[in-house]
Amino acid sequence: MSNFNNKLFKRLKLNHAYGQLIALIFVPIVVLASVGSALVLTETSNSAKSEQKFAANAVLNRYKFTAEKLTLALERNPSIAQQDRAKSILQSMFNEKYVLSVAILDQHQKKHLGLGYNIDREWPKFPTNGAFFGPIQTEHNNLYGMRLNTPSNHPKWLVIELDNQPLEISQYRVFVVLITTGLLTLLLLLLCLNFYSRRWIAPMYEIRMQLQRLNADTLDQHMVINSTGELRLLQRDIANVVKRLHFSFLELKEHTEQTEDDLRRTLDTLEVQNITYKQARDQAISSNQAKSVFLANISHELRTPLNSIDGFIHLLLRQDNLSNDQSLYLQTIRKSSAHLLALINDVLDFSKIDAGKLELETAPFDLEEAIFDVMDMLSPLAAQKQIDMAFYFADTVPKHVIGDALRVKQILTNLISNAIKFTPDGEIIVRARMEHDDIGQCLLHFSVQDSGIGLSGTDRKRLFESFSQGDASVTRQFGGTGLGLAISKQLVNLMHGQIGFEDNQERAPTEKGSTFWFTAQFMVDEEEIVHPDFSDMHVISYLAHPATANVLRHYLENYQVEHLETQSILDLFSRLNSNHIDPENTWLIVDHSGDTEALLKEIRGRYQGHIAVYGYQMALDLNMLNEYKARPLYQPLSRTSLIHLLENKPMFEAEPHDDLKELNLHVLAVDDHLPNLIVLEALLGEINVKTTKAQSGQEALQILQDRIQQGAKPFDLIFMDIQMPVMSGIDTTRAIRSLESTLDGLKMPIIALTAHALADEKQKLLKVGMDDYVTKPIQMDQIIQILTHWTSDTFIQPSKAQEKVTKADNIDPSILNWKQSVQLAANKEDLAQDLIKMLVDSFPTELGEIEQLIELEDFPQLEHVLHRLYGATRYVGTPKLQQVTGDFEQFVSTLRKERRKADDSFIQETLDRLNELQDVIHDVEQAVKQVLS
Repeated sequence: MSNFNNKLFKRLKLNHAYGQLIALIFVPIVVLASVGSALVLTETSNSAKSEQKFAANAVLNRYKFTAEKLTLALERNPSIAQQDRAKSILQSMFNEKYVLSVAILDQHQKKHLGLGYNIDREWPKFPTNGAFFGPIQTEHNNLYGMRLNTPSNHPKWLVIELDNQPLEISQYRVFVVLITTGLLTLLLLLLCLNFYSRRWIAPMYEIRMQLQRLNADTLDQHMVINSTGELRLLQRDIANVVKRLHFSFLELKEHTEQTEDDLRRTLDTLEVQNITYKQARDQAISSNQAKSVFLANISHELRTPLNSIDGFIHLLLRQDNLSNDQSLYLQTIRKSSAHLLALINDVLDFSKIDAGKLELETAPFDLEEAIFDVMDMLSPLAAQKQIDMAFYFADTVPKHVIGDALRVKQILTNLISNAIKFTPDGEIIVRARMEHDDIGQCLLHFSVQDSGIGLSGTDRKRLFESFSQGDASVTRQFGGTGLGLAISKQLVNLMHGQIGFEDNQERAPTEKGSTFWFTAQFMVDEEEIVHPDFSDMHVISYLAHPATANVLRHYLENYQVEHLETQSILDLFSRLNSNHIDPENTWLIVDHSGDTEALLKEIRGRYQGHIAVYGYQMALDLNMLNEYKARPLYQPLSRTSLIHLLENKPMFEAEPHDDLKELNLHVLAVDDHLPNLIVLEALLGEINVKTTKAQSGQEALQILQDRIQQGAKPFDLIFMDIQMPVMSGIDTTRAIRSLESTLDGLKMPIIALTAHALADEKQKLLKVGMDDYVTKPIQMDQIIQILTHWTSDTFIQPSKAQEKVTKADNIDPSILNWKQSVQLAANKEDLAQDLIKMLVDSFPTELGEIEQLIELEDFPQLEHVLHRLYGATRYVGTPKLQQVTGDFEQFVSTLRKERRKADDSFIQETLDRLNELQDVIHDVEQAVKQVLS
């Protein structure tokens, strides 16, 4: 409506002074004049008609008696002479003004006697129920009549016809007077408008023109003032404002020139300072490089003895003649060593994050086992403070995922160790659940809930800052570096997740402590979750910790175990006394609390079947448990330990390692630290791999040259330390590669066994000729993986690998970029092959589903399928397929974003894009066959 009004105002020019004046003065006057004229014409017409009616009534009354006598006379003697006599009498009525005709009529409008204009015409009908009627218009004149008092049964009416011309003439006169008055009024208004425009509008227009002519160069010109009254004052004020603007402009110009001079001098000063800053920057870069070198050195110096400690502990734990106490002590030392390694990693990782060189590895791992390993490592700390720990792993969470297991453990270690640190007593509950599930990837939610002291408002604000602690005083109760949460936040960001904190009292006023949570994104293969079936087993339990009892109840329900949960020790004893129990298929799980020996003694008096005591490893006396034929179930409870319990497997099993004896492998180990060589030799000896030791690069080269001169078989693999005196591992590797170049077909895999911590170290080592990278301390699983990977036929024959690279180079990199595929698979060629095969195997199913959805016009589901295919292409080197799939998905999504229906052009475009997708998929399939054939 407002737009219409604006257009109307512009069209009628009502936004100008003249238009507004006309609209506000002329329009009301015209309306009032029109209404007044109509009222005057109406009133004068009604007055003239009333006057005519009054005159007609007077005439009829004067001649009524005469007409009555004439009527009686005619009725008595209707002769022609009598009629002529009556007409002569009525002839006197024409002396009255405006009378045109006179007649005596009966009630049927039949004439008995008449005189005047057009007397023989047909008279109009008139009302006969009254004594007087009129006016009745006939032929532009008016009829009036009056009833005559006659003795006959047929009444008579005296009717006269009056001329209307005088009425019309009087109306014309009034109309002429009104028109004359209106013209005079209009003339007067025009004179007033002319005076108003010359007095107000013209000076205002002149002021506008003067203002429009003003600019920065004409501000000093004199303004002509030719108006009067208020406008003269306004024009004078405008002239004063213009003068002040002129003076302000001159001052601004002068100030600008002064500022330009100051800026020029400032720029000269900045140029001198930039030289100083450049020198300071060069010094900072040099200092940063020195810090990097220091980190590499300190990483090597710290990790090298830890490698020896961890290796010897591993060797001792594999001895069969260890007592339970000795095993417990060694496990505790190993956990402490792992904790020390985690602290070292915190400091080194913070430096790597600060330098932007931290990268995540991508490899399959057991998520549940990784979380439990962290809790098991930290369980001695919780046992010392008598804190109950529980771990809940939701059924929807995949057991095996693809990601960086070490970094996940690092985050959990920081959160759980903080929870133990700030919880004097109570419980700590760790949960893992599914946040969002998608094809090929998932977003998992982890939380660590404690019942500790919580955090104040000030501590929350700097919770994830570097080197910040809840208590930073010298006498603080809680230790730590203050880097754990800051590093955890950076790691979570790298995992495309978030990290946060919740106060338990905000959720429930009766709860204490806090809950730290974080989310992380993982790749995952679709796997069906299959729970073991223990439907023939029975479990009777008493656990004092409610969270652990809930976890046990949930796990047993999944395993189809018949579970009887008791509420107290007395309830447990009553159940043992009253129920018939099958000792072969029944497990009794009791909590470690109070006097465990007395509890077991009482139970054995009632029950002789399987017993498991739940508690921390440090708190359980294995000799006492063996005395009562009871088995420990360590806290926190895990599904693996529960399954081993229900299957009645041995508590400690030697870690199964592949025996590589049939491969007859011979490995060269190069390290300047003799304990590391001894540990590596012992670990390799357990899997029947022969080891030759060298404590320097020169010694390693001498050994290789001697074997070549003797014609002996070269080494199957070389473990090479990096930081060594005189000749480093990099120089030794270059020398070995030079030696190999003199021999046809000889190439030995060289594995960097180093303690360097920087993320770009691996790329540097691969560029100088090394084949892989392992960080100290090395584990047995890593050794087996390295040997299996690099001593298989695929890698012993370098010609095959070179052939694969050559084939990949002959393929259009936009169709299949094999180098990119290997990089996306964390430089693991076997993983890259698996990923590309999985993608190619999914093509028929994906295309079939896409074609069916297009036929059904189910475009929302089509967008989901395309997104799934696009997500799969991001983990392999197929740039063109990724682009076509992404563009296809974006095109289909426009239908949802614009909220419209699919028309024929949209469907045709969809079919065209499907044909393009099929062509690209065919090219990818052919390229993959060519490379992997």
